[in-house]
Amino acid sequence: MAVAVLLFSAGCEKIIEFKGDVTEPRLTLSSYAEVGEPLTVYVASSIFFLSDQKYGRAFTEGLDTTRGSVRCFVNGSNTPRELQLVPGADVSSLCYRDPSYAPAPGDHIRLEAEFPGFDPVWAETDVPLMPAFEVVSAQWRLTDMSDWVDIDDDWVLYDLDLTLAVTDDGKYDKYYYLQPITIYQSEWAEENYTVFYSFSSNDIIFKEMSGGNALSLLNRYGGYFSDELIKGQRHTFTITISEISDREDILYFGLIASTVNEHLYWYDVSYQQTLSAMGGLFGEGATLYSNVHGGYGFFAASAPVLLDVEW
Repeated sequence: MAVAVLLFSAGCEKIIEFKGDVTEPRLTLSSYAEVGEPLTVYVASSIFFLSDQKYGRAFTEGLDTTRGSVRCFVNGSNTPRELQLVPGADVSSLCYRDPSYAPAPGDHIRLEAEFPGFDPVWAETDVPLMPAFEVVSAQWRLTDMSDWVDIDDDWVLYDLDLTLAVTDDGKYDKYYYLQPITIYQSEWAEENYTVFYSFSSNDIIFKEMSGGNALSLLNRYGGYFSDELIKGQRHTFTITISEISDREDILYFGLIASTVNEHLYWYDVSYQQTLSAMGGLFGEGATLYSNVHGGYGFFAASAPVLLDVEW
């Protein structure tokens, strides 16, 4: 094994020639419609994966914002809502927003975008109904740190067994998403800070979609499960959140529980697979989910509620 590593690290290289088709840049849309929040759409130009171009402004070059437009149609209306260009979080994409429209449960939204030099693109999604979750019980216990090395005697951590109940309306196929959230007060930071916790569960509803570490471009931790096994029923289950910092430092502890449509679920799953493929030398490529016609990207929606948890 040592010889193989030495030979590889000594410069044993092979140039692999790509023989596939190199497609022209296509328009990319990314939008996440959340109940009660202004609809925001990110627009970018795709870049060939072997291109010499780098991240950043390369994604926005070639997009003529003076003649380009992003429109949305709500619930079959023939009158489009024109989205306005607003400053985005970075320079890798352009952000369009309609501050006067916030998606409501049950809305059907269609997005259309046209920019000179690109094929028109469109995408549709349905905003799910609000979920029916409740907190049944919260059992706090000290974390067993007997195997920890060099632990500070003043460091106290807790595990939380959180029992929840969800009542499914049985009306349509859907996914649920859970995201534990904690707000801490800090002596070393000028402002309070928020921590998103992952969790584990042995409940059958999670199956292969176990509730741990579903990381997406939306920068969230949490877990999914479908309503396949509980359609039209009330189901009680327990999740375990581990290694929560000292409760004396907690200002707020809660759980974001959301109904999400399948577009968001499949996008998050494919993104996780993409991250795994990039994580090793022999990783196998994964296809990122897209429901944008004529281009790339995703358009998904969710309906979240915030559940308070006593600590």
